[in-house]
Amino acid sequence: MRTLVRGPAVALAVLGVVLPASGPARARDLPRQVQAEIDADIRECRPEKVVLGRGFVSQRDVNGDGTPDFILDYGAFQCGDRAAFYCGSGGCTTKVFVSTGRNGYAKVFDEIVRGMQFRTVNGRPAMMLNLHGSACGKVGAEPCGKTLTWNGTRFASAR
Repeated sequence: MRTLVRGPAVALAVLGVVLPASGPARARDLPRQVQAEIDADIRECRPEKVVLGRGFVSQRDVNGDGTPDFILDYGAFQCGDRAAFYCGSGGCTTKVFVSTGRNGYAKVFDEIVRGMQFRTVNGRPAMMLNLHGSACGKVGAEPCGKTLTWNGTRFASAR
């Protein structure tokens, strides 16, 4: 059972997690699939205190079904004094969960990226990724972009 403490931040006292009080989603508002993913990542950080900074969880309809989806940006996940626990030279882990109707949510993206934007490409929802140069056969510092479009079940490379 989680204990929620109100104040300037919402704290999951049992797990030692601090979430910003404002923002689109607080821990009690997250779908079970999204919360289970976060809980697993928090367990991986134990016994350190976890701080989920502003922007860790965001919502937007990324697959075009009219239902808000969830994006987890691990650039805002702090494990103890390691602010970049899920980050490196290639960027930070980013996870995307899309609505699946009555089944809840499914994780459709879990990769390290330097940046991500959502757009419409040829009438389809798309993710525009900024990646480490090595993902494109280049040196790490060289720009590397990739576009993934929604095919009805997942984001895939256009062929």
